[in-house]
Amino acid sequence: MSTDWDIAVVGAGVAGLAAARVAAEAGLRVVAFDRMAPGGQLVNLTSVHDHPRPGEVAESAGLVSRLVADAEAAGVVMAFDEVTRVRSGTPARLETGEGAVTAGAVVVATGLGAGRLGLPGEEQLVGRGISTCAGCDGPLFRGRPVAVVGDDEWTAEEALELAEVASAVTVLVPGEPRWNADRARRLAAAERVEVLTGASVTTLRGEGLLAGVVVATPGGSRELAVDGLFPYVGRRGPGGLVEEVPADDAGRLRADGVRTAAGTVLVAGDARSGAVQSVTAAVAEGTAAGRAAVAVLRTAAGSAPADEPPVAGLRTAAGPGLRIVDPTFGVPADEAEGAVAVGGGADWTEVALFSNSKPNATELLRGVGGRLQEHWALPELGFASKPNASAAADKDVIDWLSQRYKMVLVAVGD
Repeated sequence: MSTDWDIAVVGAGVAGLAAARVAAEAGLRVVAFDRMAPGGQLVNLTSVHDHPRPGEVAESAGLVSRLVADAEAAGVVMAFDEVTRVRSGTPARLETGEGAVTAGAVVVATGLGAGRLGLPGEEQLVGRGISTCAGCDGPLFRGRPVAVVGDDEWTAEEALELAEVASAVTVLVPGEPRWNADRARRLAAAERVEVLTGASVTTLRGEGLLAGVVVATPGGSRELAVDGLFPYVGRRGPGGLVEEVPADDAGRLRADGVRTAAGTVLVAGDARSGAVQSVTAAVAEGTAAGRAAVAVLRTAAGSAPADEPPVAGLRTAAGPGLRIVDPTFGVPADEAEGAVAVGGGADWTEVALFSNSKPNATELLRGVGGRLQEHWALPELGFASKPNASAAADKDVIDWLSQRYKMVLVAVGD
């Protein structure tokens, strides 16, 4: 199959960059499309809370730089262009502003669009009091009152960032908050933040410049004089981008894990229906999608790619104390110490390691894997692990291992 790219990633945010990096590390030709700068929503934040672990804080600019650098170091090509349509197939076809390109597999990681209230006069006030980026426009409202509309983690984080510059921040929650306990605690502790539940904006005030809003609350209608309004409701996913993939009511693509109904199209991050909106989750999903995309290509090829001819299986005696059995051939009748299986079809260059994330097990496994890689002169040694020792192994990771590798060494316990 001749294609422009092995794998194309639509969106260069956290999930997209993770997917692209993983695919490129597998030796594939990978392009990541984004109509603006890479980094996604992270470029709008000063810091990221609960990353890389709960309770920790990461500086967003540094995180974006590392994600981009890692992807480019792996060989990912960044393309600053907008993808307007994806048609699955073998190969998949992407329509862009620069023309059509083809790819063996596509990962959709566009995230969500800007928040909108759907009220009369809203578009005319965008950039004139209405914004969806606290990091970008927050300083314009220093010492002035603003309102934030939404109920999710992103809403809470933006409100907390605005509280550092605005004179007052009113958080209007249409129903009940969905942010976590830590953000609820931080909002409650912020002196200039007020949270109103069951509140929704019904009218925008101002001619050419926002002057206030009318808010419907359980206690009745209320006028709120604000100079800035940051809506995080009505954010839409990329529904319609891929004709063969259905979307939910918010335009997020439906999928089983990261796999969609279109076999050559994967989805990761906030673009996926039911996604958890966090940086940590986006990295994990992007990684899974990248591995799944690699598996799609390997499965479609039926063997190693044409430019990577299979290496003959191991046919020599092992070193002292190392007994090798080819699983595709079976255990030989001769059970003598040091017996070596011959024949079979396993490609002994395709070896991977899988750890349960316990440090001792991972260290032991990498040590054994390094010895095997040196002994067999393996050009590549795959590695995967569970997110933590107590979590179940990710199905897409297991699928990737089973489809890409012929031997998987597993380390469990302490």
